[in-house]
Amino acid sequence: MDKHYPVIDTRSIVMRWGDMDAVGHLNNTYYFRYLEQIRLDWLESLGHGIDPSGCGPVLAGTACVFRKEITYPATLDITIELEKLGRSSLKLRHHFYRWDDPGVVYASGEVTLVWVDYQAGKSVSIPDDIRAAIDAAAPSV
Repeated sequence: MDKHYPVIDTRSIVMRWGDMDAVGHLNNTYYFRYLEQIRLDWLESLGHGIDPSGCGPVLAGTACVFRKEITYPATLDITIELEKLGRSSLKLRHHFYRWDDPGVVYASGEVTLVWVDYQAGKSVSIPDDIRAAIDAAAPSV
């Protein structure tokens, strides 16, 4: 099993009937959609919703390892764990857990975000208040 990093947040998502594939499992594309949704929710909770006229994150890379199939109905807890914090980039690790099967990792994912000035197309520093929120959630990092 992969390494767990300091958890900076956990978000919940309720699986919808239409999120399944033809054999009744959570469709592989929805793992990435769920990661996108929890990431956006987390950033919005910090006051950093996506504003195309300003600065914010772009997706530089993502991956997911599917460990155990998720079937409907399911409520999932998905962690947001800090793997690496750079000047303009942030690498996050995620673990998918079912509420009705606590402690079992159903999938693990990762995402690398780079903060950019959307208009200029250039990288910028991650905002100080996001750094402060990460430090408050995971002070040992």
